[in-house]
Amino acid sequence: MRLGYLFLPRFPVQRRVLEQPSLAGRPLVLHADEKGSQRVRFASGAALKRGVRPGMTVASAMALEPSLVRLRFEPELEAKALASLGETLLPLAPGFQRDAPEGLWLDASASPLSGTEARWAERVLGACRGLGFRGRCVVGSERFSTQALGRWTMDSVQVLPVRGGPQVAKLPLLALEEGWLGEGSAGPFRALGLSTLGELAGLPSGALVGRFGAMGLAAARLSRGEDDSIFVPDELPEVLEEQVQLDWPAEALEPVLFALKMLVDRLCGRLQGRQRAAVRLTVTVGLEGGEPLRVPLVLARASAESRLLVELIRHRLTDLTVNQPITTLHLRVDEASADHGRQLVLGDAPEGEVELEVVMSRLQSALGEEALFSAVPLATHRPEEAWTRTSVSLSPAGERVGERANRASPQRERTPGSWPKRKAKTEQHGTISLPTLETRPPRLFKEPSRLNAELSTEGALVTVMLAGRRRKVESLTGPERLVGSWWSPDPFSRDYYRLQLEGVGQLWVFRDGRDGAFYAQGVFD
Repeated sequence: MRLGYLFLPRFPVQRRVLEQPSLAGRPLVLHADEKGSQRVRFASGAALKRGVRPGMTVASAMALEPSLVRLRFEPELEAKALASLGETLLPLAPGFQRDAPEGLWLDASASPLSGTEARWAERVLGACRGLGFRGRCVVGSERFSTQALGRWTMDSVQVLPVRGGPQVAKLPLLALEEGWLGEGSAGPFRALGLSTLGELAGLPSGALVGRFGAMGLAAARLSRGEDDSIFVPDELPEVLEEQVQLDWPAEALEPVLFALKMLVDRLCGRLQGRQRAAVRLTVTVGLEGGEPLRVPLVLARASAESRLLVELIRHRLTDLTVNQPITTLHLRVDEASADHGRQLVLGDAPEGEVELEVVMSRLQSALGEEALFSAVPLATHRPEEAWTRTSVSLSPAGERVGERANRASPQRERTPGSWPKRKAKTEQHGTISLPTLETRPPRLFKEPSRLNAELSTEGALVTVMLAGRRRKVESLTGPERLVGSWWSPDPFSRDYYRLQLEGVGQLWVFRDGRDGAFYAQGVFD
C-alpha cells in the first residue's frame, strides 16, 4: 500500500497564528506542565531567533525574551484541528491517520488519478496552502520511512519508490525516537560511533540483538525500511463542528466576520471532503461574562459553499443585539444531506443565486419552514387538484424540489403556465374559433367560481355578470375537453374555453357537463 506523510512543522503555532492574526511575527510559545514545571513545547520563528527552544522552562524563555506571548498547549484541540484538516483532504486521500501534533499519514491509493505520486503530493500541499498551512509531503510504502523523511529533510515533495533506500540511509538516528522507540533510544547506538540510519542498517542483526536485545532488532528493521505497522484510518466524527477564539473580545462586527470566514471555510472543507451539504446549522456566539447566544439557521438549499453560508450567517449576526463583547464563535451542523454536485448549463449564473438563496434562507429562518412553499404537480386532470404544496427548499444539486419531481415523473400533469403545448386545430363556428388551447393561466382560483352567463339562441355565450356588472363576451377560444374516469367516485366532464371579457381581460372558464353551467377556473395576466 502506498502512503503519504504530511508534515506540518510547528502545526500548533501555525494554527494559533491563523486564528489570531495579531500573533503573526511576535515571539510566541506554547507551554505544558511537565514534571512540576511549565516547559516550552512549541515556539514561533520569532521566539526561536531569540534563543527560545522547546524543552526549556517558561521562566528561562521569559529571561531571554520578556515580551514573550505564552499560550497553553492543548493536545486535544490540536488533534481535532488535524482531524479537520484530514477531512478536508478526503477528496485527495480517502483515509487519514493522525500523527499528532504535527503530522498526518494519508492513503495515497488515489494518487494515479493525479498523474504521478509527486503531482498528488503537490496537490495535497496546495490544498494545505489554501487553508494557510505550510508543510512537506512524502510518498512511500511504509510509515516509518515516510515519516522520517518528512520530518528530517527539507524537500517539500519526495517519493520513495521502494522501502528504505539511500534517502532514508542519510537520516540521523534521532528519527528512531519520535513515536517509535522512545526518547533516548538513539543514545546507545550513538555511543558506538553511529550517526545515521544507513550505518545502523549495515550492522548484523544478530550482533545488535545480542548487545541491545529486542530494541536492537527493532532499530535495525526500521532503519532498513522493514516497518510492519499498519495504517489504520481514523474514524470520522459524527458531529461536524468548528470553534474559534477571537484575539480579544470584539465590540465591532469586522473582527467577528474575519473569524467567521475562517470558521466557515474549515467547516465547508470538511463537508466537501465527505460529499455532504449542510441543511441546518447552529451558530453559538460566546459573550464575555454572559450566556452564549444560539442562532439556528435553515438553508433554502442544502449547501457546502462557503460564500453562501458566510452571507447567511452575516445577515443573522447583523440582526443580533448583544450587551457584552463577543469572545468565541462556534458552528455546528445539525443536519446534512448528500451533495451530488451540480452540473451547469449555458446561461447559469451561480453567483446570482447566492443572493436569492440568502433571502430565502433568511425568510425561512425568521418565519419558519412552513412560511415558504412551492407547488409540485400531481397526476390528475382536474386543475384545482393537480398540485400540492411542498417545501421551497432546493435540492443539494441546485434544483428546486418541484423541478426535480417534475423531471422524475414526466407523465404527470404540469403546473399552470408550463403545461405542454398541443397541436392546434382551427375551426369556425359563428363567432367562436376552436383551436386547441395551448397554454394554461398562471393564476388558478382555489375553487372554480360559477358564472352568471347569458346565452344566445344558438347556445353561445353573449354576456357574463362579473363584479356586479354585465360584461360583453368579445371572443371565445375552445373548447378543450377534460374528462375524468367514469368509474371514479367523483367523475367529471368539462369543456374549457379562453374567454375575452370587455374591460376585464381573459378568463379560463369551463362548461360543466353535469349541469351545463359555466365556471371560472383562472385568469390570464
